[in-house]
Amino acid sequence: MVFLAVAACAPKPPAADARAHLTTAFRDSFSVTAPKVAFLDDAGPAESHLYLLFDTTAAPNLSDSAFTVYARNYAAFAMRHYEDASNLDSVSVATRATVDNGVWQVHHRATFAASGLK
Repeated sequence: MVFLAVAACAPKPPAADARAHLTTAFRDSFSVTAPKVAFLDDAGPAESHLYLLFDTTAAPNLSDSAFTVYARNYAAFAMRHYEDASNLDSVSVATRATVDNGVWQVHHRATFAASGLK
């Protein structure tokens, strides 16, 4: 019981604040639902692969090539606005649709090297 109280009072790690600021930047700059901002744990250094997950309403009915252009623009925006961008190796952008309560289907996904987005 004491452990739970201490964990609840512990400050958020800096990356959590940086992700929250990036979410706010997307919401304030684009007329889309703000993305879920997370990290992919893909055997690389911790917190080096940023993952932006948008609702499909952000990019409805796009072809794969059109989505790649859209995704590159959002990934570059993330690199410019993410406070810890210097620690990133890559950025992935994906869109999802809700299939059922708590179940989503990913429609598109594109990954870009951070060095190509600066």
